[in-house]
Order: sequence, then structure tokens, then C-alpha cells
Amino acid sequence: MIKSYLRRGNIISLIASLIILAGLVLLDLNGITYALSLPFLVIMWIVWFLAIPSFLSYHKSELEKPKLMDYFAIPAIIITFLGLVLASLGNLLGIEIILAGYTLEPIAGISIYLTTKKFNYGYSSLFFWGAVIFTAGLPLYLVNLGIVAILGDVVKMVGIVGLLMNANLFRRYKVTKYSMMV
Repeated sequence: MIKSYLRRGNIISLIASLIILAGLVLLDLNGITYALSLPFLVIMWIVWFLAIPSFLSYHKSELEKPKLMDYFAIPAIIITFLGLVLASLGNLLGIEIILAGYTLEPIAGISIYLTTKKFNYGYSSLFFWGAVIFTAGLPLYLVNLGIVAILGDVVKMVGIVGLLMNANLFRRYKVTKYSMMV
């Protein structure tokens, strides 16, 4: 595992989660039709662009079960792109396609979970299960229960912040003449 890339992936994921949270709240306040509005689509495009460096960072970090990340994150990014294009053209089907792409996120995240749980099981679980709740909560916007996705995103962010603050996971080792002897 290459910790610097894992840290970078987590930082990018945290930034994306904060932006997603803004979009989720706006969607909850304005209703499902807001999903085709320019402000919401701009938010979604920003999140989509952040997915690329996030994926590349996680990919380079040599996670446990890396094929889960590769086989599910890449299709999620592609599917979400296609959905964003349709949504940007005013087609509500694009939002449904975006949702389909997001369903792959927790599966790709299993590799992150398996890697980080060795250092902090609690925060790793919050990160993973928050992503699951977030994803499961997205269709609930149709029945005015968008709060579930919002809470999932918040739980995910708590997990990411906890992992980023974990000294064991991201400790920077100082090279000294004594550490070189080991």
C-alpha cells in the first residue's frame, strides 16, 4: 500500500463529498426536478471531474483487492458521464443513469475498506457504510426521503476525516541515520 496515494484519494473524496452534500441539500429543498437545473448540473460535473483523480490516486495506492476498484470504478465513471451528458441535454433519463453509475461506488469502495480497516476499523466502516447509505438513499428522493442520502454522505465524510487524522495510517516517517540501519 502506498499511503501518499491513499491519502490523496481520501482528500479528493472528502472534497467531492462536501460538494455532493451541497447538491443533496439543494435537491432536497427544491425537489427532484431541480436535478436538471444548471446549478445542480454544475455541481454534478465538478464531482464527476473529481472522480478521475480520486480513482487514479486509489488505483496507484495498491489497495487490497484492487480489481474491485478497477472493475467497478471505471464503469461507474463512464456510466455517470453518459448520464451527465443526457441530463445536461434536459433528459431526466440522465439522472436515472447517473444513479445507476453511483450504485457501483460502494462495490469499488470495498477495496478501500479492506485496506484501511487494518488501521482503524471504526472510521473505515463509517466511510464504507456511509457510502452504502448515501447510494441507497438516492432513489428515496422520489418519495421525499432525501435526508437518507444526506445522512449517508455525512457519515461517509466523518469516516474520511477520521481516516485522514489517523496517525497510524498516514504517519510520515522521518529518515535518520538510525532508521536506515533497520
